[in-house]
Amino acid sequence: MTTIIPVVLCGGTGTRLWPVSREGMAKQLLPIVGEETLLQMTLRRAAGEGFGPPMVIGAYAVRFTIREQVQAVAPGARVVIEPARRDTMAAVALAAAIAAAADPDAVLAVMPSDHLIREADAFRAAIRTAAAAVAASGVAVIGVAPTEPATGYGYIKPAVKGTHGAVKVLRFVEKPDEEKAHRLIADGCLWNAGIFCFRAGWLLEALSALEPEAVRLVREAVHAMKPDLGMLVPGEAFAGVKAISFDHAFMEKTEAAVVVPAAFRWSDVGDWNAVWAASDHDADDNAVRGDAVAMEAHGNLIHSEDRLVCALGVDNLAIVETTDAILVAPRERAQEVKALVGALKAQGRPEAVEHLRNHRPWGWYQTMDLGERFRVKRIVVKPGAKLSLQKHHHRAEHWVVVRGTAEVTIGADRRVLHENESVYIPIGEVHRLANPGRIPVEIIEVQTGTYLEEDDIERIEDEFGRA
Repeated sequence: MTTIIPVVLCGGTGTRLWPVSREGMAKQLLPIVGEETLLQMTLRRAAGEGFGPPMVIGAYAVRFTIREQVQAVAPGARVVIEPARRDTMAAVALAAAIAAAADPDAVLAVMPSDHLIREADAFRAAIRTAAAAVAASGVAVIGVAPTEPATGYGYIKPAVKGTHGAVKVLRFVEKPDEEKAHRLIADGCLWNAGIFCFRAGWLLEALSALEPEAVRLVREAVHAMKPDLGMLVPGEAFAGVKAISFDHAFMEKTEAAVVVPAAFRWSDVGDWNAVWAASDHDADDNAVRGDAVAMEAHGNLIHSEDRLVCALGVDNLAIVETTDAILVAPRERAQEVKALVGALKAQGRPEAVEHLRNHRPWGWYQTMDLGERFRVKRIVVKPGAKLSLQKHHHRAEHWVVVRGTAEVTIGADRRVLHENESVYIPIGEVHRLANPGRIPVEIIEVQTGTYLEEDDIERIEDEFGRA
């Protein structure tokens, strides 16, 4: 049996799940509907008999978070980092070019990282059927039986209604209005799950007939690809690839597509209404996550991350709380959250794109207070990790250890600090924070000075390649 290479696309922004999902840390990297992230859940189900080590295509800005999550569940995976966001055609072509360089006959199963499929066995069976259908040529797409006239999904019209196995695709239909969705379902159409199978060499040749310049640039980028801290980064030519979806660039134009009807339930977890549908419900049909209480409330999605949230006498709302933003909206209008985020961006609100907690390869930090000449941060460093050796030109820092053991370098001096011990770093002094212990080290940092932004940093040495 042909070994299938799962290709997991991990570059989306997930703005409809704001304020939990933001460009700085999108939904696939978050535990939206379980204890693991959507990326990790995807990697687990794309494994087993007939499946080889996966390839994850991810965004540069969150590369260290992707690497960490992938290593936790699929240590044999290849992590490929896009040097620029170029949409899914570029990502699919990139995966095909990498695989074809080793074996043009390699069969790839390309899938998003942010979808929810709980029936893993049925998922793998559908992928195996699709892979067998493209052993010689062509491309197979997974189709899901609709459960409602959804207007947020694309549809596929198969040549034969209600069949099993792979059948020819007659056409793809973009997101319809509700009336058209009803007609499509009655006509036997399936939801487009955005999961594709093909042979790597065949796909490159077929795509070259439609987008020759894109394929040329991708091949050039793969030829110049270099390893970087356990990841692979294609060459600069990748940034020149046209930004267009794989559906628009290829699937809607090819005559070689077949569809495999799937026997699993599927959700793209595309908005808070979808999260509500995919979650466990209480006796009043509320889906509650975190510290929340609902009284005389029905059909609500309540998501709390930082504070107690109470809902009294309200129905069918999405109530989402994070440290720095709260969303309250009717669940039926959940698709409009993307437009709300656009309005926040237009106002220059940083909450639109960045979380208050900023993740770094060594851990994370979060601003707790900010004044005209001071900033207070909470910093957590993972066991065995260390920050860059650095200095600042406009601020001094006070560090207080509140948990764990910290190794602090200041100039030529190196010392170990324990809980309730502190240290002062003057302006311009070279310094470094490290965690030599086995538990996370947590410190409170108080910055004082005339300029306190993150770009006041001169890195002298850094194990993450940022110096």
